[in-house]
Amino acid sequence: MPETRTTTVLVVDDDAFVRATTGTVLTSRGFEVLQAGNGLEGLDLFRSRRPDLLIVDLKMPVMNGLDLLSHLSDVIDRVPVLVISGEGGLDEAVKALRLGAWDYLVKPIVSPTVLNHAVDKALERAALIRENEEYRLGLERQVQQRTLELQKANLELEHQFLKQQKLGIIGTIAGGMAHDFNNILSSVVFSAELVRGAVEAGEPPDQEDLDRILRVCQRGTSLIRSVLHFTGKMHEEFTRFPIRDAMLEALEIIRGTTPQHIAIEASLDPDPGALFGDPVHLQQILMNLTNNAVHALAGSPDPRIVITVRRHSDQDPELLVTDPDSVLTVITVSDNGPGIPDEDLSRLCEPFFTTKPKDEGTGLGLFVTQKIVKTLRGKLLFSGNEAGGLTVRVCLPATPHGPAESPEAAAPPEIMGCGERILVVESDPEVRAATCSCLTRLGYEPIQADSPGRGIETIAAQSSRLDLVLTEDGTAGQVEELCAALNAAGSQACVVLASASPTPGLAFRPGRVCRVISKPVDMGSLGRALRHCLSRPSRKM
Repeated sequence: MPETRTTTVLVVDDDAFVRATTGTVLTSRGFEVLQAGNGLEGLDLFRSRRPDLLIVDLKMPVMNGLDLLSHLSDVIDRVPVLVISGEGGLDEAVKALRLGAWDYLVKPIVSPTVLNHAVDKALERAALIRENEEYRLGLERQVQQRTLELQKANLELEHQFLKQQKLGIIGTIAGGMAHDFNNILSSVVFSAELVRGAVEAGEPPDQEDLDRILRVCQRGTSLIRSVLHFTGKMHEEFTRFPIRDAMLEALEIIRGTTPQHIAIEASLDPDPGALFGDPVHLQQILMNLTNNAVHALAGSPDPRIVITVRRHSDQDPELLVTDPDSVLTVITVSDNGPGIPDEDLSRLCEPFFTTKPKDEGTGLGLFVTQKIVKTLRGKLLFSGNEAGGLTVRVCLPATPHGPAESPEAAAPPEIMGCGERILVVESDPEVRAATCSCLTRLGYEPIQADSPGRGIETIAAQSSRLDLVLTEDGTAGQVEELCAALNAAGSQACVVLASASPTPGLAFRPGRVCRVISKPVDMGSLGRALRHCLSRPSRKM
């Protein structure tokens, strides 16, 4: 059984006889009794011993009982206090009770029974208060625990809801992609058949048919990049590009896809600056904002969208982008539709929030747009128009574009090889054959391997003859194994990774892997990547 703690009682009285008799009565009941001759001594004992019950006289030298109760006001609601006094009347009793005393007894106490009854009643009340406090704390803990459980359940439900929403969106995207890719493949098939027919007839193929194949393949590449960026899995290669050129290309697409009854007014500064990033992303921003404006203008009598691209004054504190080496470029898209309620402006970039009718919007367009703007270190601002409609401003820290490059600087880099031997590790036979044909056309000598194992065997047998390894990303650890084989053979060959994955895992020595290029890759991009790696002073690091 647990050991029972002895109840401690502090008796504060200037009368030694009263202290002694009171102590005797309480000690006989098993209490531990502490004694003090005045209020100051009682205060010190109380603070050092923390008794379970305080019995105090009112009239004492040095510090009286009322002053003692005043000093103990912060704890007196939890410790029972009995006031025993032979002097004073009703006024002093009221003062003592107001200061926190639990009971008031008048000296002389005729019988120990009176004292014991008062002590028992006070201790029982204190025990009940402690039990209630423990019960209250227990309830609070239960409520907190239950609240945490409910919050966790709510998060799980929210995740399930978002998952269902995303599955619906993926279905919509898959349907759209199937439609677009069927069109792309149809164009490729028809054009390829025309080229083959011309070759079989001994005629030169029509250049337009060949160009059409390249154009629609680039459309497919752009479509894949847009979907991957939407899902946040795009492996990007940033470059410095002029904003005006990217905006003009996007405007051409917008004008060709916007309903003819909607007027598109565009005004671009001659030199709004340049950005370091992916121009497709900037074009996606403009097309997303314009698409939202088109939907907002449904039913408007005189629908109009105004697009401006300006190098903005850095004096506007709202638009200021703090970067000493940058200029501020602001892309504005404004419509004259019904506008957005002020209370919804702050929610426009929340995922799945939409003001469109049910089943007409996913609520992800502006969410994705804001993500892209943040990758460009910019801001996305919304404001209503006085005459109705919405204005969206994309504020970007751009760099001065500067004068056009000289013809020498703008000349395309040399992409032709000089007979270097390149090991091609590719499991897809069609891709492997096409890659080797391109390498031969570029002036290289390709050596084929249909698996990493065959590639490692070739490295061991011909390491001194290899200048570069062009490999797919394949399974986990494949590139690392090829790099290890090159190291073991003492080869100086570097590695170029051609990845079909949106986010290739780069868990290998970066010094050996010179370049990562994303599939599909055209001959010019492949040639430039190879020349970049082969022209390095030291190819092994």
